[in-house]
Amino acid sequence: MRGRSFSNRSLVAGATGFVLNLLLGVVYAWSMFVEPLEAQFGWTRAETSLVFTVSMACLCAGHLASGILLPRTSPRCVLLLAAALSGAGFLASAAGNSLGWFAVSYGICCGLAVGLGANCVLSTVLLWFPDRRGLASGVLLAGVGLGSLALGVPVTSVIEALGWRAAFACLGIAFALALGVGALLLKAPSSQSEGPQREGALGSRETGGAPSESEPAAPAACRGMTTAQMLRTGSFWGFFCWIVLMGAGGLALISNAVPAAAVVVQRSGGGAGALAFATAAMGLIGVANSAGRLASGWIWDRFGFRVALAAAPMALMAAMALCIVADELASPAFIIGGFLLLGASYGGSVSAGSALTGSFFGMECYPMNYAVVSLNILVASLVGPAVTAASWDLSGSYLAAYVILALLALAALIIGRFLRPPRD
Repeated sequence: MRGRSFSNRSLVAGATGFVLNLLLGVVYAWSMFVEPLEAQFGWTRAETSLVFTVSMACLCAGHLASGILLPRTSPRCVLLLAAALSGAGFLASAAGNSLGWFAVSYGICCGLAVGLGANCVLSTVLLWFPDRRGLASGVLLAGVGLGSLALGVPVTSVIEALGWRAAFACLGIAFALALGVGALLLKAPSSQSEGPQREGALGSRETGGAPSESEPAAPAACRGMTTAQMLRTGSFWGFFCWIVLMGAGGLALISNAVPAAAVVVQRSGGGAGALAFATAAMGLIGVANSAGRLASGWIWDRFGFRVALAAAPMALMAAMALCIVADELASPAFIIGGFLLLGASYGGSVSAGSALTGSFFGMECYPMNYAVVSLNILVASLVGPAVTAASWDLSGSYLAAYVILALLALAALIIGRFLRPPRD
């Protein structure tokens, strides 16, 4: 009965976490609102990208706040706070008329809410799966990647039928209700019988199989590092650079996916269906994002961290190559291929961030440690969207951005090759 009870409760926790992450992933679908807002208010691409950057910065702040609040309160309290902030943020966005208003309503309120919820879900649910953190992270984070697909088409339909204000209002109601219900269902294991939380249960699988000289396992003493101890390791700073480079590449196009795809379709002669095609292409990024998170988690558990850290930047370089060809040939097929690889690479990097935090630095301080690792989003959201916005505003093309992002991926590949787990 004890084994059956654990299985049932862990299943509930995992399913709840997946569904919540599915909803939280809609924050990455800002590009659905870019063209309607620019058309109504006359804003530039750099100005609308700024709102996305603010939301990513506040997402990082939400991660930190969640790391502080979880040990002092409970998952329920954190998720209820996220429900209130997201509901207020989206509903306020429905009444927006200025860039500053959207920076506060969507950028600050919704960004904080998503950061609070995402960190809470990961930190809580992973405690139920101590022997499969790589795969569990991938499954949970796949929900975030699927969010733009699951909600992208309905939200776009509402925008086309009723306008962007109605779409924001619908999102506000959906977020408040779903996160409120999730707060009632999600909880951490309260005992060894519910879910083993001991660090010794992690085993060598955390670093991908048996240790070797070429790929040493994280030593036992490193499995419970405090945030201050983690920040003093070269392993953290090396990985932080890696994930910033990968995040910049992913967020650069995710924040501009719809207009980037629409440009290719219009140049190919399919202007009438450009918006529908671009929205579908953005949804494919979400599918590939989820697949990349799952695949990265499986690769991490099966082949080790080094293979996982190489696969993501290689996929990003291939994605940029396809996007360059799409730009040169005005080929919708190539832009779709590029978007699929882009989503997979970005998803793989996010999954690696979660798995590496638990594997290298332990679960004892995971909420705060993961929040610090997630600060990469702040830097990445400043660099990536700025590159694509500048490329478009200066030349009317994303070609220069694709080349720069390919170089960032190459730098990440080199850094990942030399990364090592921390030692005593």
